[in-house]
Amino acid sequence: MLKAISFAVATVIIPFANYTHSQAIATTPTTYQISQNTAKSAKITYDRIGVGGIKLSMSEAQVRKILGKPLQVSDSFLGAVGKTRTLKYSGITVELGEGSKPGSYNVYQIKANGSNYATPDGVKIGDSQSKLIKTYGKIKPSKNGNVSLFNYSISNPSPTIFIFTVKNSKVIEIECLDVLS
Repeated sequence: MLKAISFAVATVIIPFANYTHSQAIATTPTTYQISQNTAKSAKITYDRIGVGGIKLSMSEAQVRKILGKPLQVSDSFLGAVGKTRTLKYSGITVELGEGSKPGSYNVYQIKANGSNYATPDGVKIGDSQSKLIKTYGKIKPSKNGNVSLFNYSISNPSPTIFIFTVKNSKVIEIECLDVLS
């Protein structure tokens, strides 16, 4: 037993005895796009991300002015976001997080599955996969069962995701999300 303990101490402590710290400088660019084929992807700017006239970071008042009275409103708490509010409409759900001013909510996520809601570039539910690719660029989608997920991401001002779910070569859901909103 004593031999085993001595061996364990030797294998853990001895490698650190000659350790010297050297500074590493990162040279990786901070702008990135998550996709399998970034060379062919269109540059997507933050102002091009939204659905149904709703954009990320909009206030709750702006959302209600555009979409009207929601069918359902629910409040909850998410550890990463804090206090949240969900506004559900027919074909679109808007998630808002409470800002620094209590009671003031801003959009951090939008999910649409209704055909009357389009992106700022005109892609909507029911459009073809080819229109999606022509509009936002060709990337390799990930597969989830019988659907393909086209995940277009930008990093400015925070990591932001723009996901199109495609089934049978047709867009069936559009999602926008500010990761660090």
